[in-house]
Amino acid sequence: MKNYRVYAKNNLDFNVVQYGYRKCLPNFGEKPHIWSNFLFHYVHSGKGVLYIDGCKMPVGKNQGFLIFPGQIANYIADSTDPFEYSWVEFFGNSAKNLMSSSPLSPKKPIIDDPDNKIGKAISDIIDAGDMSNAMLMSRFWAFVDTLSTETVPDITPTDLYIEKAITYIGENIGKPTTVQDVCRHLNISRNYFCVIFTEKMGISPKRYILDCHMEMALELLKRSDYSVSEIANIVGYDKQSKFTKAFTRYMGKSPSTYRKAL
Repeated sequence: MKNYRVYAKNNLDFNVVQYGYRKCLPNFGEKPHIWSNFLFHYVHSGKGVLYIDGCKMPVGKNQGFLIFPGQIANYIADSTDPFEYSWVEFFGNSAKNLMSSSPLSPKKPIIDDPDNKIGKAISDIIDAGDMSNAMLMSRFWAFVDTLSTETVPDITPTDLYIEKAITYIGENIGKPTTVQDVCRHLNISRNYFCVIFTEKMGISPKRYILDCHMEMALELLKRSDYSVSEIANIVGYDKQSKFTKAFTRYMGKSPSTYRKAL
């Protein structure tokens, strides 16, 4: 196994969290996990199974798969022909826009690569090992280019503020994030931010933050064995009572009642 990590947030558009390679043992698997960043895997040989938000999908040689931020996902190597894969994890303000130019989506996370173009591009990253940030980003952009099916759309200053806000909210889903926290991060006024966010997204930033916390809570109540107290902590509430009150207002029933009715 090779694993390289890059933690410095040197680039607002993209930051590579880690990249690496693994030749799996039979039945090797990751536990279900809520991913906060984009995570791309490329299967060089063998096969396995990908689970995303409750859906089971087989993956094999010359295929790649992308886990999107906020998804509950894990993957398991085949018992007789375990996969060998490379991966790269990344995030950034333009990541979502660039991934939208690829055929990949949360509902269609697998891409075929019969010509091995994607495989070669990701191998160029892994095989270089530790490298300078300039070289890493050069090779990373070459990899992204193999996924793209169209040119990257222009991003207006307003769009960039919205993208930065969404990224910040997603990265801090486990904290009691407020609208003022987002404005402080963006260094813009609350009134201006609320106007542009509501016009672009169709809902207020306060409601968007609440939706993000509650949607994750709903997924955890449905698909995990975490207690209500643990879920409250995961989605940014320091007290279970606060979470229960907010959830009950949001759904019309308590978390425990909601789970029992599933």
